[in-house]
Amino acid sequence: MAKARKEVELAVRVGNKTGALGEILRAVSEAGVNILAYCCYSDRAEGVVLLVTEDALKAKLALEAAGYRCRANTVVVVGAADQVGAAARLGRHLGQAGIDILYSYASSSGAARFCAVFKTADDDSAIRVLESARLAQAA
Repeated sequence: MAKARKEVELAVRVGNKTGALGEILRAVSEAGVNILAYCCYSDRAEGVVLLVTEDALKAKLALEAAGYRCRANTVVVVGAADQVGAAARLGRHLGQAGIDILYSYASSSGAARFCAVFKTADDDSAIRVLESARLAQAA
């Protein structure tokens, strides 16, 4: 299990605009920012894009320059080996510790690695739980 860390997630509300996801991803990539994971969903009449990048400030500035408003949230990010059941183990550790997961999504890098993103009711405790599990597994 890899190291858990706190990162900044950008939340972008895009209205009900066809092609908005592509425009958002393009704005970030044209700014030279790597996207670690993203999630897109519809919240009633508008779309929402959640992004975790290698440089949240640079991504936010690029998105604002493209006309989007962003909200920053803290999330827990865990990079781990892409193995069957890896995400389930992460979620199980959090559940056994009584930590509510508000939402989660993941991304695979294609190089036998994946990145899991968790927004929890207590991100600091989630990091401690995941780090304790990592250290216990390594021992």
